[in-house]
Amino acid sequence: MAGLMGTLEIAKGTLLNTQVQIQTSSNNIANAENKSYARQKAVVKSNPAINIYPNWLGMGADITTVTQIRDQYIEQRLMGAITDENKYGELASQLQTIQAVFSDAGDTGISQSLNAFWASWDSLSQSPSSVAQQTEVYQASQNLAQTINSAYTQLNDSATQINSKITDTVTQANDLIDQIAQLNAAILKNETFTHPANDLRDQRYQALKDLSAIIPVNTTEDANGVVTLTTTDASGSLTLVTGGTVDNHIAAASTITGGSFGGLQQALTDVTGASGYIARLNDFAAQLITQVNTLHGTNSGPVVFTGTDAQTITASTTFLNGQTAINEAPRALALAGLQDTQIAFTGKTATFNQYLGDLQKQIGTDTQQAQTQQTFNKALRIQLDAQQQSVSGVSIDEEMVDLIQFQHIYEAAAKIVQKAAEMLDTVMNMVN
Repeated sequence: MAGLMGTLEIAKGTLLNTQVQIQTSSNNIANAENKSYARQKAVVKSNPAINIYPNWLGMGADITTVTQIRDQYIEQRLMGAITDENKYGELASQLQTIQAVFSDAGDTGISQSLNAFWASWDSLSQSPSSVAQQTEVYQASQNLAQTINSAYTQLNDSATQINSKITDTVTQANDLIDQIAQLNAAILKNETFTHPANDLRDQRYQALKDLSAIIPVNTTEDANGVVTLTTTDASGSLTLVTGGTVDNHIAAASTITGGSFGGLQQALTDVTGASGYIARLNDFAAQLITQVNTLHGTNSGPVVFTGTDAQTITASTTFLNGQTAINEAPRALALAGLQDTQIAFTGKTATFNQYLGDLQKQIGTDTQQAQTQQTFNKALRIQLDAQQQSVSGVSIDEEMVDLIQFQHIYEAAAKIVQKAAEMLDTVMNMVN
């Protein structure tokens, strides 16, 4: 009797185990398209054997837990690749917009306006009394000043938009930091050694991936299942979350250099920094104002430009009024020759056209480098994502094979129950 009852208990346990395994496999299949979901596996462990002299008899197996299949090393590398891809992707996107400000296409752009400005003075030097040539100089001067004004406005607008996006990005990041802390607290509350909070862990993993797109993230998991979340800024490691507590949020002025936040900060520095695009455009405009006004001021000539930088440069509409041909001709010739003069700009000496060309080239180089880095890190992210999915992702083929195996085990256990029940009936009939 004891042997038959033990057999029934083992078979019953096997039936229950396979039900859990089939449900786990079904849950895997249902989440096959969910990349934040980690494949789950029911862990089967043998029960302690009992000593029935002179032998030890096995007592079947039980499912001890349903665990997730994860590789934290691959996941950390994947999040690093996501961080770098988004940093350079955001930087490239912003710089492409800025590059358009200095691109010279056809009859537009600062270079075209500058060349037309030099050409108008050259024409005036040959016919200083010509009303048509004077009108051309006025128009070229005004057009150049307005084109520089427009470039400044567009750069300044880009900086404003970048600042606005930084603010939005900070809000998104801090919301995710709060969410990760809340998920940590929920995992700590609901998880036990035998019952891991797998769904909550999946939600936390997705939140960490989303955050890694914005800022660099590093995690260390404690024995109780919660993670300590840190990032990196100019001062080193910065702890964001410990357990269920938020230690720090990020601010718009943070020195974090990775993720889309870091890309935006780099773009803002490129535009508004001490040697950024606006500063170089201002240097160009200031030297243009000074050099042109100095040459046209010969023999008490009036100023051509007013203002001090790219924002304020304005062309006078009266600088040729009352000027005699004998005085204006040499001024116009000197101004036409200014295009070939080496000017001492901040940090370098160059002609106006060379300086402007170098600025355009620098923006193009910065954009190309960002695009190259984005392409590289995208390829790395795709590779690491495939590796992560090979470990944690759901394979329908594997799950189908497992389901067939579980079905056979279930059928075998059911037959054992049937045979054991028949044998018990026989024994009971013998007793009666």
